[in-house]
Amino acid sequence: MTARVPAIVSPRFDVGWFVAPGLVAAIGGLAIALGDGTGDSVSPAMWVVTVLLVDVAHVWASLYRTYLDPVARRLHRRRLIATPLLVGWLGFLLHLESPQAFWTVLAYVAIFHFVMQHVGFALLYVRKAGESRTDRRLVQAAVWAGTIAPVLWWHAHLPRRFAWFLEGDMLAGVPETIGTLALVAEIPVLVAFVVRRIALRRRGHRNPLLVALVLLPALNWHIGIVWFDDDRVFTVTNVLLHGVPYLALVWLAGGRTRVGAVLGGVRPWPIVLAAYYGLLVALAVGEEALWDRLVWHDRPELFGTGSELAHPVLTAAVVAVLTVPQATHYVLDRFIWRVGPNNPELAAQLGFAALRHSQTGGATTRTPSSTDPTTTTSSLVASPAPAVKPATAPSSTGLAGSATSTTRRPGS
Repeated sequence: MTARVPAIVSPRFDVGWFVAPGLVAAIGGLAIALGDGTGDSVSPAMWVVTVLLVDVAHVWASLYRTYLDPVARRLHRRRLIATPLLVGWLGFLLHLESPQAFWTVLAYVAIFHFVMQHVGFALLYVRKAGESRTDRRLVQAAVWAGTIAPVLWWHAHLPRRFAWFLEGDMLAGVPETIGTLALVAEIPVLVAFVVRRIALRRRGHRNPLLVALVLLPALNWHIGIVWFDDDRVFTVTNVLLHGVPYLALVWLAGGRTRVGAVLGGVRPWPIVLAAYYGLLVALAVGEEALWDRLVWHDRPELFGTGSELAHPVLTAAVVAVLTVPQATHYVLDRFIWRVGPNNPELAAQLGFAALRHSQTGGATTRTPSSTDPTTTTSSLVASPAPAVKPATAPSSTGLAGSATSTTRRPGS
């Protein structure tokens, strides 16, 4: 009997919302670079679609799992109060001391956050398929190798026509040899991952979505950072495969429930989805309008003209406050995706509860439950089962069932 493909909702849903964004990003990035490799800055239309509607919106999506969730407010109360106050105060002090240091620190925190989210997305499928601890570690190593190698290469080839936030936010002076060695060193790790997946497939174990979620980040980061020196390519390949899956994951893990409770009654899922995403867009537009009118002043065609902040203390305060949503998102993401007693509904929301008694050749196999204290671990996923076993996927449902860069401002 052929095992079904492990999926959070269904293979069709998961491909559409977790895998397809990475494919679209890679194809789009290649099309931009090969069609017009001039390295021109991101147009207003591209900025709206990628940065505003995806990147900044996905940051605000954390609200549905934190401040808008009564259970989370009770279980994470101290963390939800302390985090924005702490990151705001530290941001203010750092920016007051050195704006350059502020953006450099924030850039490296953001890079770590992006990589860890790709690790988390992949580990969802390690857990879903009940794979071994060794396979879990190999998946983590492969994601890190495929993303950090391009970043190290980037450091060795500064300056580029793109930046994470601002020109100069990366530490320069890394020898080019280090960048080359980083690209070479990732090869055996990725080869080991591919060889292992082939071996598992020959034994009847299928987990194709996991393979995609490991290799697509590597492909996109190489296209956007190493292969091409183009701000538009970097933006497309960096944002879509990170932000879109997160929006879908939050929708499944509490977003639709929170919105449905506010709307009341039984509402068609398109209305619930429109309300879910509409709030995020409104918050994203409001945040970016403040950034542009008070700090950047580079998109007057979208947000009008603003005035310059007259004093460095005032500038530091405004920047620190406007960075709070993003920095809080970085911190809280390390806690709100851990299956366990502090997130009691998460296992069921992501379909892990059904794995407790999955059928494997007529035998019942136990996998970790949401109440098992051994399952609490890093963001987005809990510990896997101790052995590789084919997992059953939930029934298929629709969405209802379920140069100086100016593109990467805070909110990304």
